[in-house]
Amino acid sequence: MHGRGGDEERKKARLMWTVPTRATEVLSGDGVASLSFSSSSTVNSFSKDGRNISIGDCALFKPALDSPPFIGIIRCLTASKENKLKLGVNWLYRLTEVKLGEGILLEAAPNEIFYSFHKDEIPAASLLHPCKVAFLPKDVELPSGICSLVCRRVYDITNKCLWWLTDRDYINVSSRFSFRNIKRK
Repeated sequence: MHGRGGDEERKKARLMWTVPTRATEVLSGDGVASLSFSSSSTVNSFSKDGRNISIGDCALFKPALDSPPFIGIIRCLTASKENKLKLGVNWLYRLTEVKLGEGILLEAAPNEIFYSFHKDEIPAASLLHPCKVAFLPKDVELPSGICSLVCRRVYDITNKCLWWLTDRDYINVSSRFSFRNIKRK
C-alpha cells in the first residue's frame, strides 16, 4: 500500500510469538533407539520420522487410550546415561481440560489452548509429531490463511484461574517463567 512489499507477511510475523530456547548442541537420531552424541548430555534438537524437532517446538504426544493427543512445548532435551532421549515438556491444555474455580465461565475459540506451568520429563518416544501453535496477545486474531492452534492465556492449575499472556500482574508475580522473554518472529 505504501510501496513496501510483503506488508501482510510482516504483519503475520509480528503478531506470532515464539517460545524462547536454550541449549548447546545438536543431536541426530530417531529419539527412540540409542543415540550418539558428544560429551554433553544437553542437546538442542533431534530428528524423528525425518522431521527436525527442537527446543521451543510444540508437539503432540501419545495419550492414554481413547483420548486425544496431549499438546506440549518442548523446553529441554536431555540424554540419559543409557543414551535414551528425554524431553522436558510444559503442557498446553484444551478447553475441555481446563478446570476453573466454581462459578467461573470460560469462553474460548474452538482452536484455543492454554499454556500451563505443569511440566514433566517424558521419553522422546512418546512424541507423535510437531504441531503449530500461535502465541498471540489479547484481542489479536490469527491472520487469515494460517491454520494453527492459538494460545493467548495461561492456565494456573494451582489457583484454577486464567491469565492473559500479557497480564502485568501475572508476569510480575510469576518467577517460573516470564512472558516478557518471548520473542516475536
